[in-house]
Amino acid sequence: MAGYVEAAACRDCHREIWDSYAKTGMGRSFYRPAPENAVEKYGGEAFYHKASDRYYRMTERGGKYYQRRFQIGARKQETNVVEKEIHYVMGSGNHARTYLHQKATREIVELPLGWYSEGGGSRGMNPGYDKRNHYGFQRLIAFDCMFCHNGYPEMTVGADFAGRRAAYEGRMPEGIDCQRCHGPGGPHLAALQRNAPAEEVQQSIVNPARLSPERQMEVCYQCHLETTSRPLPNIVHKFGRGVFSYVPGEPLGEYAAYFDHAPGSKFEDKFEINHSAYRLRQSQCFQRSEGKLLCTTCHDPHGAPMTRPQAEVCRSCHEGIGTLAGHPAGEDCAKCHMPKRRTDDVVHAVMTDHKIQRRAPEGDLLAPKRERSDAEVAYQGEVAAYYPAKIESEYVALAQLAQDANRAAGI
Repeated sequence: MAGYVEAAACRDCHREIWDSYAKTGMGRSFYRPAPENAVEKYGGEAFYHKASDRYYRMTERGGKYYQRRFQIGARKQETNVVEKEIHYVMGSGNHARTYLHQKATREIVELPLGWYSEGGGSRGMNPGYDKRNHYGFQRLIAFDCMFCHNGYPEMTVGADFAGRRAAYEGRMPEGIDCQRCHGPGGPHLAALQRNAPAEEVQQSIVNPARLSPERQMEVCYQCHLETTSRPLPNIVHKFGRGVFSYVPGEPLGEYAAYFDHAPGSKFEDKFEINHSAYRLRQSQCFQRSEGKLLCTTCHDPHGAPMTRPQAEVCRSCHEGIGTLAGHPAGEDCAKCHMPKRRTDDVVHAVMTDHKIQRRAPEGDLLAPKRERSDAEVAYQGEVAAYYPAKIESEYVALAQLAQDANRAAGI
């Protein structure tokens, strides 16, 4: 991509931040499998998937890693065998890991069996695979998937438009790098190399902390503002914009328009794995903060998950809450107001609910869930404009028909 450089170019000047960031979930979001990054055990007993009557086994041979599918024949032998090499792992392992295979066509496919951190770590089918007839070894990793799980891959300008065949021809980076939030590093590096004045060096790179609150949030929104992972669509890219074309600091609405299920639908109070920003925007804390409550109020993107003790953040606005009659004296505000919940779309994962509600939802929020069928998550109805506040009519119209959600709006 134009203006982007090797991520390691940042390390020489920013060693401490580089080392800290490399340990974060974003820094460990995409990589080649190796002994040093393994969290699961390869080999051993196969995983049996009852719905499809197939077994899956993870193996290692000669320094390479494989996922093998098979069934048991009448003579107790392996039959219907498919084995694919694991070229990449997607996911830090904080919550889950997905295994990927790159085909000779340079397309990348998701392998059926994943790994989840819950309960100390266990294998399970990837989202959408827990059914009799699933994707098998054919589910392609689209540009939208790669955009939020990795740095920018090398590719021809214009090759990354949504809907095009997602072939990854060039070098694949390993992990989301500095440029995802700070913009292309090429101009910054060039300014340093020619000993440009300090002000020019500073202005040649985006510092999100110097952006307006709205632009700061949009740096996070580029990946964390997902209204749903179900067919809708959640996002429509602006005409002429490639998936990897967003530059931090520009208005996000110039890059894409975001959509949601219509109010009053059965999906109105959904809770999905990538809902941190979506749920935060529903909270009274966020809506009444007048731009003061940002993702970075609590989270340090360069290091530890929390910038300061969580209760301290809450008390900066709710100073006298501990003296209210009947309010618990404990310090763990999030336990009641931001509880961990099992997600609707990735049923083996538990995430924090950022809606910051006065009272937690009723019921056992960690209770096991079954994966919903395609029919249960299908949606027919209005595709509602969500973000930004004003979306051009042509994109609203396109969203109604893009994934066949609002047939009544068609011709």
